[in-house]
Amino acid sequence: MRSRTEGAGLMQRTADLWHRTVPWRWLTPSTVLIACVVLFPALYMVYMSFLDISRIGLVRGFAGFDNYARLLAEDALGTVVGNTLLWLVIVVGLTVLLSLGLAQFLSKEFFGRRFVRLALLVPWATSLVMTATVWRFIYEGGNGLLNRLLMDLSIISAPVDWYKDPATALYSVMAVGIITSMPFTTYVLLSGLQTVPHDVLEAAKIDGAGAWATWRRVTLPILRPSLMIALILNMLHVFNAFTVIWVIMGKTSGNHADTTVTWLYKIAFTAQLDSGEAAALGVLNVVFLLLLILLFVLVLRPHRNPATTEERSTKVAAPSTAASTGAAVAVARPVRIRRSSPALVRAGRAWRRVRPVVLPVVGFAVALFFLAPYAAMLSGSLKTDAELFAVPADYLPGTWAWSNYADVWNKIPLADYFRVSLTVALVSTALVLVVAAPAAYVLARSRFRGRTAFLGVILVTQMFPAVALLIGLYQQALFVDGINSYGVIIAINSAFNLAFAVWILHAHFSSIPVEIDEAAMMDGLGRFRIMVRMILPLAAPGLVTVMIFTFIQVWNEFVIALTLFNDPATGRVPLTVGVQQFIGLYETNYQYLFAAALMAIVPAVILFALIEKHLVSGLTAGSTK
Repeated sequence: MRSRTEGAGLMQRTADLWHRTVPWRWLTPSTVLIACVVLFPALYMVYMSFLDISRIGLVRGFAGFDNYARLLAEDALGTVVGNTLLWLVIVVGLTVLLSLGLAQFLSKEFFGRRFVRLALLVPWATSLVMTATVWRFIYEGGNGLLNRLLMDLSIISAPVDWYKDPATALYSVMAVGIITSMPFTTYVLLSGLQTVPHDVLEAAKIDGAGAWATWRRVTLPILRPSLMIALILNMLHVFNAFTVIWVIMGKTSGNHADTTVTWLYKIAFTAQLDSGEAAALGVLNVVFLLLLILLFVLVLRPHRNPATTEERSTKVAAPSTAASTGAAVAVARPVRIRRSSPALVRAGRAWRRVRPVVLPVVGFAVALFFLAPYAAMLSGSLKTDAELFAVPADYLPGTWAWSNYADVWNKIPLADYFRVSLTVALVSTALVLVVAAPAAYVLARSRFRGRTAFLGVILVTQMFPAVALLIGLYQQALFVDGINSYGVIIAINSAFNLAFAVWILHAHFSSIPVEIDEAAMMDGLGRFRIMVRMILPLAAPGLVTVMIFTFIQVWNEFVIALTLFNDPATGRVPLTVGVQQFIGLYETNYQYLFAAALMAIVPAVILFALIEKHLVSGLTAGSTK
């Protein structure tokens, strides 16, 4: 009898233990992926920064702080740090300011708004390699389209070497950085504007407040959480920007346009081949990023916003939760707003009369601005060699060389590049879905010890792109003999896209009533079958969003592929790296490069357009609650 009792007790304890570990068993795949692909390279990069490593990669012993001392003694350090700070302040500042105005503009109803929003998607969906390449073409000297346009408008009298002249190179690249950063930032702020309650705006209007007073005293306070997100994510994106600078500047000598990220790559892989010093620079980059993130969070934290005071009681504030909470508080306690002056009232009436005409015209101009580089790409893809290098540049082809689209397949192994990129993107997307879905489901349905810590880890992986840990990732690939390995490149792409997938799916799973799970359990279904048969079909929009977004991110990836997956001898070269063959030191075959680029861009833009509506809501909804 006693043995039966002891056996029953043991079985009960085992069952209880099994039940308590359910969340962590569901989180195991994502935890392992993050630990192996993100955490280990980060820690090993710190370790490498204290090692004496030869140019061929042999560890000769412990170096202490010698790598840091050698880095600080570099002649180029002052220039590179200055470039980085200038790049960060100007690009982030102008991006957020311009995106704020553009988001406010796109939040209004006007004829053609859908077209403008789709035009804004093009530079977001397009690979930065392709976008940077077309801007390099536009920036060329006598045969560049920008010089031709400015000379035709009598703004300049002679061609300018925009990216070759040290006086203009950094600022030219900054302009591209701002243009390519604006779409994402605009959509983040646009999603924040959608949380502003309409009745609050109507109440302000009834009180006699003008548009400016309403925006400053009502809209801006509610938008503060989204602004914080935009600033932090832009800061991370811009600080770690590699592709735009590297593709436009190419292999030009000197450091006049380098930031710490491109300089790190030169130290490690092209100029000095010094892994220890590069690791030291990588560690300092990460520390700097952490300090910047902490500073922005302290300065712009939501509870400093008078319209969101009640958020102080929230343990973990999500972007969408913060915005909606701020909106709710604003409804409960409206801010007193001064009435507008008579002059402003008259100006508002005049504006309402011309608005139906002005807004579509401005919208068309905005769409034209963002589409113009890709129109130049299309035009360039149809030109002959003579027309490409004509001085002054020709806006349109004299002879429409449609044969370029057929010839490009013979100039380079383009079919192999497409096949490799498609394989990596499809498998990485599938792996992200398989790993993210269980993690997001258990996070949405369970409260357990360590949940907040796991969510923090997820957010950290979102904040640090793969380029920030490039040195550690390269060494890890060497350890497992994974250079030019499909497994390694797929694991890296999956790990660094996992956070976004968990964000989006967690938001969609949380919106599904928990009563559905309870009813399914009463019918005898287990958690896994509930997720597969009940929850996933209901969260289909989120799944599609994650699938397409991840596919495009992997399809457009450049720096990791350039470093770890670039072996022409075995045909393991993705499209973004392969098309760079057309860019030579003395000549660039832009017509073939653009033909290949457009064939890669069009499908990505179409896929992005399909998820545009879900992406707007998901950018702020997909976060921890």
